[in-house]
Amino acid sequence: MSTLRARSSFLEPLPRISDDLGIDLRVMRDDLFPMTGGGNKARKILKILQECEERGHNALVTTGGTQSNHARVTALAAARKGWPCALVLHGDHNELVEPRGNLLLMLMAGASAQIVSPAEIGQAMRSAMDGLRSEGLRPCEIPGGGHSLAGCLAYVEAADELREHCRADSWQPEWLIHASGTGATQAGLVAGLDRIHWPTRVIGISVARRNPRGTEVVERAYREVRSHLAVSCDASPIDFRDDWVGQGYEQADASVIDAIRRAASREGLILDPTYTGKAFAGLLDLVASGEIPPGAQVLFWHTGGLLNLMASDHSLW
Repeated sequence: MSTLRARSSFLEPLPRISDDLGIDLRVMRDDLFPMTGGGNKARKILKILQECEERGHNALVTTGGTQSNHARVTALAAARKGWPCALVLHGDHNELVEPRGNLLLMLMAGASAQIVSPAEIGQAMRSAMDGLRSEGLRPCEIPGGGHSLAGCLAYVEAADELREHCRADSWQPEWLIHASGTGATQAGLVAGLDRIHWPTRVIGISVARRNPRGTEVVERAYREVRSHLAVSCDASPIDFRDDWVGQGYEQADASVIDAIRRAASREGLILDPTYTGKAFAGLLDLVASGEIPPGAQVLFWHTGGLLNLMASDHSLW
């Protein structure tokens, strides 16, 4: 009888799905990142907070959807610091009546939250910053999704961490697939792999943005972080795919739902319909099409999203 074994590494094999697909598939468990509910946004907020403290800030302002993982980790991180946090959110106002998922945690953390239309976000952010300054505070405005140089650098460091895990397992990915939203995760990973001279091909699966804008945003961040680090090797191409966006952000089609069910039933791996479900659906299709060939060593970078799943429309399931 097989038994479950605790692993010290965040890098885990997926043996049953590997057998199904005819590849060597492993997962980087950033969903288990040990802070504020995990995920890639938790990695980023640690680096961003370090920068905020160095600059003397003592309050935070940011934006995102009502189920934003970034807004959730920002609110919880601010609570840990004892800092005020103002959130400018977009979505359905009715969610404030019976908050759930990420929004519930934002409010439990004591953050102030207002829901505005996308067109009103800029002005609302400026007003939130002014309001905190009027209280004698020094607020830091964090871009949505943690899309900043500091957010990218968090994933340069994550590439270093990946190298150590892979050394321990005597394994190295030929392909790396992950969900790509605002683009800092992808930009940081590609720059980080450049820095350690790995030829791993990174494919970011868009959760919302369409090309060419999606690729342009990632390329801009990638150039900035390479310049900051003075990376001298040739630049890698940015591969940002929008084939699995479906009807847009937070909209999951049947292929995404099937991918989530498959990961859960075959490996006990929990994905979500907003982010990682789309990325895993993309991975499955890339294997089925032959673009990822049989026997390939493939890494799926799990960027988190359990709370997005729990807050999703239950009729999907």
